[in-house]
Amino acid sequence: MWSYDVIVDQFQAMMYYTAFNVVKDKQTAEDVVQETWIKVLKQGKKIAQVEKLGSWLKTITTRTAIDLLRKEKRSHTCLFQDPNWLEELDLCAGDFVEERLNCSILLEELEQCIGNQQKLLAVFQLKFRLEFDNQQIAEMLNISNSAVKTRLFRIRKLLKRAEVVEDFSEFAVGA
Repeated sequence: MWSYDVIVDQFQAMMYYTAFNVVKDKQTAEDVVQETWIKVLKQGKKIAQVEKLGSWLKTITTRTAIDLLRKEKRSHTCLFQDPNWLEELDLCAGDFVEERLNCSILLEELEQCIGNQQKLLAVFQLKFRLEFDNQQIAEMLNISNSAVKTRLFRIRKLLKRAEVVEDFSEFAVGA
């Protein structure tokens, strides 16, 4: 049976460095470790059943750090201050793997919200997955530039109505 004091002494530093590598901030890393210990304490006697305690703690710490980053990003941005946020959205500007993963998740969620409205979905994918401008989209779909703008407006309205976008507000770059 593990003693919590022994576990803390043995794994505290590893958990801190794991959290720091994700969040890149000392104070936030400390918060992540604290949140992780709370999760571990809630597991109670289940800890004794864990074969590789270090790996288990590292996984929980990493996931807690990522969750905290996502939560902070959501709380710092409001998408609907600018009515043109969707057109200005630059989802994949970063070179970081995490940003690209979050970008991909966001795009999938937004596409699900658009559903089977193929005309809107086609414009959305060309604009935000392939990053074409309005003129290129118009030429590819053989529609007018104003039709592209109208469809982007309808997409924005649909997403705002569904309130799906508020859950992903950390992606409002340039809004």
